[in-house]
Amino acid sequence: MGSDMSDMMGLFLEEAEEQLLKLDDGFLQLEKNPGDIEILKEIFRAAHTLKGSSATMGLTEIARLTHAMENLLDPLRNGVLAVTPEIIDVLLEGTDNLRVMTGQVSNGEPVSAEIGDLLVRIKSLTDGSDDKPTEAPVEKLAAQNVKQSTDVAGAMLIRVKIVPECLMPSVRAFMVFNSLSMQGEVVSSEPSQDNLDDIQADQEIAITFTPANGPEPVIDAIKSLAEVELIDCTISDDDAGQVDRPVQNQQEKPKKNDEAPTAGPSSGSVAKAIQTVRVGVDRLDTLMNLVAELVIDRTRMNQIGSQLAMKYENEELVQGLGETSVHIGRVVNELQEHIMKVRLLPVEQVFNRFPRMVRDLSHKAGKEVDFILEGQETELDRSILEDIVDPLTHLLRNAVDHGVESPDKRAAAGKSKRARVVLAAKQEENRIIIEVQDDGNGISIEKVKTAALKNGAVSEETLARMTDEEALQLIFASGVSTAEKVTDVSGRGVGMDVVRSNIQGLSGNVEVHTKPGEGTTFRINLPLTLAIIQSLVTGVGDKVYVIPLSAVQETFRCEAGEIHHIDGHPAINFRGSVLHLVRLGQLFDHNQSIHLSDNECITFVVVRTGAMNIGLVVDKLIGEQEVVIKPLGSFFGDIDGVAGATILGDGRVALIVDVGAIGALINRRRRPRQVAETGVQS
Repeated sequence: MGSDMSDMMGLFLEEAEEQLLKLDDGFLQLEKNPGDIEILKEIFRAAHTLKGSSATMGLTEIARLTHAMENLLDPLRNGVLAVTPEIIDVLLEGTDNLRVMTGQVSNGEPVSAEIGDLLVRIKSLTDGSDDKPTEAPVEKLAAQNVKQSTDVAGAMLIRVKIVPECLMPSVRAFMVFNSLSMQGEVVSSEPSQDNLDDIQADQEIAITFTPANGPEPVIDAIKSLAEVELIDCTISDDDAGQVDRPVQNQQEKPKKNDEAPTAGPSSGSVAKAIQTVRVGVDRLDTLMNLVAELVIDRTRMNQIGSQLAMKYENEELVQGLGETSVHIGRVVNELQEHIMKVRLLPVEQVFNRFPRMVRDLSHKAGKEVDFILEGQETELDRSILEDIVDPLTHLLRNAVDHGVESPDKRAAAGKSKRARVVLAAKQEENRIIIEVQDDGNGISIEKVKTAALKNGAVSEETLARMTDEEALQLIFASGVSTAEKVTDVSGRGVGMDVVRSNIQGLSGNVEVHTKPGEGTTFRINLPLTLAIIQSLVTGVGDKVYVIPLSAVQETFRCEAGEIHHIDGHPAINFRGSVLHLVRLGQLFDHNQSIHLSDNECITFVVVRTGAMNIGLVVDKLIGEQEVVIKPLGSFFGDIDGVAGATILGDGRVALIVDVGAIGALINRRRRPRQVAETGVQS
């Protein structure tokens, strides 16, 4: 495939996914609001755009299916056919097949989806509509109102042209009409909207249009479209009815101060088209890697500058170097901030795929569920965004299948028959919080304890010392399930452990909170980016270990005499609960041990891992520092408890602790019983 054709196909696939999301969302909204004509208009426009662009690319099967869906949507839009669950099911099945076919195109495979039976079902529903509507359709009344508006002041005649170098002129033409539809009503056009598939580059389009909020937003909307040129725009005069006033187009120079503006932006402002450049993700990754190297050198330069300033305090050159170092550091900070922003994408891109899933699951389970999305505009690093799909899928499946009750049970408990499931995102400082909430029956902690004991995930002695909050975290242990029955959706005890391991792999953590009879909330805490993190640098002997700050609960010092041994393992009574202590260096060096007298002090870092907190004992706290995560590479392979490495300001290499994996590592290395001895050992 040539580069031009490859670029065209990439553009098609990108816009096809956007239109498919619009269709999915539109069908779900239409199911809730069958009489909303605006939703139907949006759906029809999305289907029409996809049909035209796929036909332009020669993807006849995609165009064929979309055309059949259009034929079913048309009587719905005209009020001839009523919206039914069967129609929604068929239309959603259509988007499923369209997504399969676009996926085949993306993978370079031939389009081979079996759509024959679906086309027959669509045609049977389409043929079932009467020739005449039973009541006056809203669409027809709206069209009559628009037609009347062409005879009054304010109607616009817009002339645009697709630029000669445009690769997909029909797609750009569809974008013009989609953009205009947000600003008012299209009365007519030449060529008509039904013939946009045949539009050519450098071809002019004349559009008669009635704006909803004046001409200025219309002009701005057209000027913001890439590869579309606004030739001119005239509007009927307020006083003279059909006397046209020209509107300044893209090529005209600004008017002089003594000339009164006719339309466009208000005085003193200039409307500018949004300039965009399509950049490959690999280039953004390369830029991020280069910025990460600059962050390392910035830290190193600051440290060298501080050392020189202490040694040569009054040297003019050293002072000049310090000032330059500060300036470079500020520039690197800004560069890092902007590069990270470029990599951020709204979580909406992930959230939008779940309404359809929740709808299908609730129907299959015989439950009525209102699915609510909040904070879709919250932005997250694209690399993290791709990896949260599976965890969220598991949580939402569990919420629908086991979290919320059936309508009868909810009614018996005095609740609304319609359950409520919420997927929400928000930013807190440099962290992203994603919550999955349901108003179901909650999680029985006693059932969790019973399942954990039966599964062998925890001993009776350990369970007896756990608080309810700690015991609740055991649902993330492999094989632990409180489901009364196993379904093809969930209930086998696999999934929740995957949720925790996946989130921990993203340097995040997941918490669960529940109230009997009121519901459950899963709270996922994620970093904005994985490339550069805030960390706590610690020292153990002559080695340096870096602990992600997001996992650190607090740091603490105590006397060795306060240490006790439980089952042969060191622990202390910390804030009213048992805190197990582990020598951090010993996790990576089996031969290392330490003996302390009662009057000596130890320093430990409290981190959250799995179902409990653990105190990581270190020799010293070096301080907080922004570090760049570097993979260890294939030569070292995966090392238990190590998330990667980083280069410190003094040039040393330090290991980054994988806090999420420490719990499993400790359990594997502990013996059933360990001889109690003074000191901190694992």
